[in-house]
Order: sequence, then C-alpha cells, then structure tokens
Amino acid sequence: MAAYLGGKTFYELAQQFSIHRNNVSNLLKRQGVLLRWRSLSPSQIDLAVELYREGHSAAAIAPQFECDPGTVRLALIKTGVRMRDSHGRER
Repeated sequence: MAAYLGGKTFYELAQQFSIHRNNVSNLLKRQGVLLRWRSLSPSQIDLAVELYREGHSAAAIAPQFECDPGTVRLALIKTGVRMRDSHGRER
C-alpha cells in the first residue's frame, strides 16, 4: 500500500510481486485505498493514434503508457478513430 501511495503504478507493483495488475487493484481496494486512474496526455494520445493506425492493437500499445488497454481504446474513440474488431477489420 505504501508503494502505491508513494507513486508506484499498478504495473510496477504487479511486476514487483509477480501478480496481475487487477490483483494489485483488488488488494488496494480491500485496504480502502482510493485508487487513482490514469489518463493519457495529449502527446501520448497522438502517439497511440499513430501506432493504432499502423496496425498495433490497443492491448499492444497500453504497456508503453503503463495503462490498461481500455484506457487506450477510450482515448482512441474520443479522437474519432474507427476501431477494428479482434480480427483487424474495421467496425
């Protein structure tokens, strides 16, 4: 808990303890820790859009920004990017 409150991310803690980041989140919630949610900066969003248009998935882009693929997906949608299905076809 102290490491998270000191600024470490879910990803850093998950790697440190060899557990999934969702387990880190669940453990912190059980301890009553108010979780901070990460959003992407404008420059990160620009890079995410570029990478996605090059064919990378949101899941492949997310680790670069130490965030959840859903965070990347929402940022892409907000910028008007047409999302692909799991087979790479535009929706």
